[in-house]
Amino acid sequence: MLAAICCQKGDWPANLAAHEEVLARARDEGCELAAFPEMSLTGSVDPVAHPGDLLRLDSEPVRALAGLTRQYSVAAVFGVAERGDGGAHITQVYARKGALAGAYRKRHLGEGEDAYTPGTAPALLRLGQLSFGIAICAESHVDYPFDEPAAAGAEVIFLCAAPGLYGRRTDDESWRAGHSWWESQGLADARRHAARTGACVALTTQAGSTVDEDFPGLAALVGPGGEVVARLPDWHPGTLVARLDRQSGGARCRGRTG
Repeated sequence: MLAAICCQKGDWPANLAAHEEVLARARDEGCELAAFPEMSLTGSVDPVAHPGDLLRLDSEPVRALAGLTRQYSVAAVFGVAERGDGGAHITQVYARKGALAGAYRKRHLGEGEDAYTPGTAPALLRLGQLSFGIAICAESHVDYPFDEPAAAGAEVIFLCAAPGLYGRRTDDESWRAGHSWWESQGLADARRHAARTGACVALTTQAGSTVDEDFPGLAALVGPGGEVVARLPDWHPGTLVARLDRQSGGARCRGRTG
């Protein structure tokens, strides 16, 4: 399940509840894994202005969300603004069966992210027989976060994003414009990387308004040829159920909205 959800800044209790709702829905849909946007648990926070909103990977909110993967029998890839020993990181966490199973720290930082420290290691993770990679938002502008897991055998790469929009959205027209921009950026990049690497790319994006920033929302599954297999229709929060059929010599993707 790919979740495009609203992630309030610094409000981890509300964000945790939103994650639990998606995990319950994913269980009911028969999904094995739920993927969430960049910084989904903490919200897209400024580590200089709001250092207290960062979370360590051993913090209670992260452990609570990991615990939900046991309760609902659904693994999760979710985002945090991480307080690490070597500085602040933008991190996607992988949890399954109630415990952390891996983490990927963003290596190619975007505009306005200078206060974060880049990660150093690529992502190649497993769920049963499925190998997958992770890339985070601005990393869609470079190739290596996609090339490395694909070369190592990843069949799907999760592109987890939180692209803040310039200016507040005040009506449907302005929301539509922001969403259209992200289609021309994140979704276009996902299609390009899928076609280049032969891996499926699963995009999930923060959606809706936070205290000082709006996000364009979009979840989409892109097949290994670069075709959009399934997607959410607009900027509203929602979930997308995607099926990856493993086959020799590649993978076949299909999906539907939920």
